[in-house]
Amino acid sequence: MGERHSPPRRPLRRFLLVIALPGLPLLLLLLLGKGMKHEFSDLDFFDQQGERITTAQGARRVPEFSLQDQLGRPVDRSSLEGTFWLVAFMTTDTATSPQLAAFTQQLLWANWRYRDEPDVGLLCFTLDAAHDTPKRLQDYVQQNERYNRFPDKWRFLTGDQAAIDRIIGAGLGIPRDSADPFNVATLLLMDDKGYVRQKYLASSEHEIGDAVEDIALLKKRKKEREKRERDWVAAPPLPFLGPELGDLPFTVPKFSLTDQDSSEYSHRDLEGKVRLVDAFFTSCPTICPVISSQLARVHDRIWAAGLQDDVRIISHTVDPQNDTPERMKEYGERLGADGEVWKFLTGPEEDLYPLLQEGYLLTALASDTAAGGFFHSDQVILVDAQGHLRGTYDGTRTSDVDQMFEDLMQVLAKQKASTANQVQP
Repeated sequence: MGERHSPPRRPLRRFLLVIALPGLPLLLLLLLGKGMKHEFSDLDFFDQQGERITTAQGARRVPEFSLQDQLGRPVDRSSLEGTFWLVAFMTTDTATSPQLAAFTQQLLWANWRYRDEPDVGLLCFTLDAAHDTPKRLQDYVQQNERYNRFPDKWRFLTGDQAAIDRIIGAGLGIPRDSADPFNVATLLLMDDKGYVRQKYLASSEHEIGDAVEDIALLKKRKKEREKRERDWVAAPPLPFLGPELGDLPFTVPKFSLTDQDSSEYSHRDLEGKVRLVDAFFTSCPTICPVISSQLARVHDRIWAAGLQDDVRIISHTVDPQNDTPERMKEYGERLGADGEVWKFLTGPEEDLYPLLQEGYLLTALASDTAAGGFFHSDQVILVDAQGHLRGTYDGTRTSDVDQMFEDLMQVLAKQKASTANQVQP
């Protein structure tokens, strides 16, 4: 008899393969994604040329202005802060804007999604102030926002047309067609501090949907920041450093020096600001480049966190004979320093050295044995808005500098909470 052969199993193998194939992508995701953290990124900013950038440094922001809304009330940039705005440019004159009905329908869709949320609104700049009187604008807004739960969610601005045109053009970078000046197809998303975060085509339902989702992302990021702020407020306060002065904490003395723009810079310029302080000199061959590099990283995080109005980095030269304002300015520019946020200061030795040594408790002195001719501390000092020393950190160590930024955020959060409590009735 011949050998017995088992029946072929190909159909069974094929069946098992068909079952397994749909699970392979999931298995790969599990294997490749194990231990990975996935997060949605934040929205970019735009620079003055319209290019995308990752922080608010040099970003396009609605300029300072003075207009009035549909109720005749004055409106400026500060009165818009705290709200996320979908910004449109239009006129209610159907004779010059036949697309008004379609445009309004698009805006109503976004408005309907956030009708119950007080921190999201529609902001419109008129393209024809001669036609769009407050009364006409009030009629338009009342007709379209009747479903809103909160007031002032739809603000339509009018006033001097030349000023409005400057805001739209030079300020916000919106192109206008001279052959059809009353048809602006661009919408902007403006965050709660007035920065432009996204652009959309007004006629596209898909892009209006994107705008709705982008607003949700910005709101999510805001909630995350607010939660972190609550955690910082609840954390134990940082200690006060410096010599004992009875019941009062040590305070940095008053000073007047010269910054990298050859302008006077004094304690008065730091009122209400939290500062990070160090000593350096531009020709330093050892630790200064390391500390400056670390502070450049902090500088970028200050901008990324939107703290550029609240925090200052103050670097004092210990070599005033050679570190002229021009030389310090070049040094700062190489680091990418914003001239308002990061100040480089010089002045007479008899003013600089006592301020560093006795005011900030930093070492600063000329030395024939030190590399570069000067010996100074590698520490960066955290000073609160009242001029009290709250922390000292090794500026050459990334871990120390990261902790310094965390402590900086805590000081700011507690300061904000204290101010809010003081203004409550």
